[in-house]
Amino acid sequence: MRLDGAPVALQDVDAVMARMAHRSPDGVACFEDGSFALAYGALHTTPESLHEHQPIVLGDRWVLAVDGRIDNREALLRQFGIDTVDAGHVADADLFAKAWVRWGGEFWRHVVGDFALAVWDRHERRLSAMRDRIGQRPLYYARSAQVLAFASEPEALLGLPGVSPVCDEDGLAYLLSSCFLSEDRGATFYRDVRRVLPGETLQASTSGLRLTRYWSIQPGPLLQLRDPREYVDAFREIFGEAVRCRLRTLHRPALMLSGGIDSASVLAAARLQHGQSGTHGLLPISLVAGAAQECEETANILHLHGQGDGIRLPVESLPGSPLFDELSSVVWEQAHPIDNSILYARLLCLVARQAGSNVVLDGADGDVVMHGENHHAADLLLAGHPLRGLREARLASHVNTYLRGLSPARILARGVAARLQPRWLAAWRHRILDRRRGEDALGPWMAPDFTRRLRLRERILEMAAEDRRRRTHCSPAENLAWTYWNPGFTRSLEGTDRTAAGLGCEARHPWCDQRVVEFFLGLPEDYKSRDGWTKWIARSAYADGLGDRVAWHSGKVHLGSRLSRQLLDASPQLVSTLLGAAKERFGGLVDPDALSDLHASWLAARDGGEAFDQDSVMQLATLAAWMARYGLHTVDA
Repeated sequence: MRLDGAPVALQDVDAVMARMAHRSPDGVACFEDGSFALAYGALHTTPESLHEHQPIVLGDRWVLAVDGRIDNREALLRQFGIDTVDAGHVADADLFAKAWVRWGGEFWRHVVGDFALAVWDRHERRLSAMRDRIGQRPLYYARSAQVLAFASEPEALLGLPGVSPVCDEDGLAYLLSSCFLSEDRGATFYRDVRRVLPGETLQASTSGLRLTRYWSIQPGPLLQLRDPREYVDAFREIFGEAVRCRLRTLHRPALMLSGGIDSASVLAAARLQHGQSGTHGLLPISLVAGAAQECEETANILHLHGQGDGIRLPVESLPGSPLFDELSSVVWEQAHPIDNSILYARLLCLVARQAGSNVVLDGADGDVVMHGENHHAADLLLAGHPLRGLREARLASHVNTYLRGLSPARILARGVAARLQPRWLAAWRHRILDRRRGEDALGPWMAPDFTRRLRLRERILEMAAEDRRRRTHCSPAENLAWTYWNPGFTRSLEGTDRTAAGLGCEARHPWCDQRVVEFFLGLPEDYKSRDGWTKWIARSAYADGLGDRVAWHSGKVHLGSRLSRQLLDASPQLVSTLLGAAKERFGGLVDPDALSDLHASWLAARDGGEAFDQDSVMQLATLAAWMARYGLHTVDA
């Protein structure tokens, strides 16, 4: 959109779409209207999408494009009077368009699903762009004196008039430190590009730009049912529907199956749905250890795959294979600091694409959605239920992933202390912890001048204090609601989306379904953590289908961490070159002596020397490759 009223330069539109060509294997179309242009790149993932034609021109007023999926199609088809015989030719985009015509900016109240949507009003010369409530579809924008532009990836906007390839300093601090998150949730890694937040509307015209929140997550009243079985049944129904909606695909969908309860629940729900109209069975894809007895989650995966046709990738056998060579090419040629931190997802999306899938489901968000309090036993004790509290602590000491190995007395004492300790004692204790946290968070790499200029240590301590205040004074439901607005959660969803899209796939997240999120916001704490177990309700819901060894498995093993070392070992010269160039690229951000020491330890390790800091080498090499890929520089450069 040209803010000066001049015609849009189509070469700018072409450049933006070319940078997102991986998102549009099924074609690109563009609508032009003088100072405004709206382009759409197609990825057909549902049977109905074969009949869509975007952007959609609605009479002489509206033009709409949407990246989205509707999960209450049947209800909307009835509301719009569309016969079921014709439903197969009605794409989700058409339903979004009809919803906009009928309800305008309030359409979200009637639509269940994920979306990033843009609508051009030809009469008012005004743009409206909206992002779904949880943020499962990304939406970014950049505004300069000449243009307002928006896209599904921030990098696509770099290089437009007035949009420079300069890194955002807070974004770089986030990448270089261990726990810094900018207070500005709309900021990205690029100074001139921002995100539309989940539940937010952007409206723009030549007279200005306005961002408004159309929805914010609020805990409602706690769910009141008669007994545990009713809670389990209610969860199974809601989660099963969330999975069913995501099985509406053009090709067989894949599942990133880790062997933990989150992704296993998706598989169990899908198997219950398989055979129903409009759904395909999931293709499970897993990374496994060569010796199942050495990895409990690998044993779980083998049990879940059973006699099916799932794909299992022995992690030890990857190096030297064509698949690994392609992964290495993707990691270094398409380097991105978030994408390269989720190598497991990159590998499995690559395999899914090769297997003919272009939709990938995961269970990665279950940890957030099902988050429960680790002080549940103490809360029972303090609520006047000492026997239940003691029983909960005793069971948690055996099976709780985060408390296993602690004595019941220590679990109770820790929880009671957290709830009842005097404010003066808490303040004194936290001053000591914060001093250590502030130093540790900055790490050895960040240049002192950079950290002082951004007040990083002080801001990290302020965030820690605010986090304590929230955990102390807010209810578990309020804390869970805050988690969904946490910038880290939003970036995680965006990273998974970009990783899948970069390989021609669409990521779908059953655990982030709006209905599932609202269910857990209203779920009493006693059904999140129970009998010592985290995620009790999911384990109970699908134990019959999964078997006890999977449903009641405790612990976490992340085989994806081995991929980093394998990739570093496979490209020693490239990694060494990137580390050597990092000192110049990160000028003013990173301590040059610390970087030289890291590079030296890497070179020594290649010659059979001592172990090196694998995570830091991967992180800094990735940052250097990412900045080179997009021609990025810092403010000081």
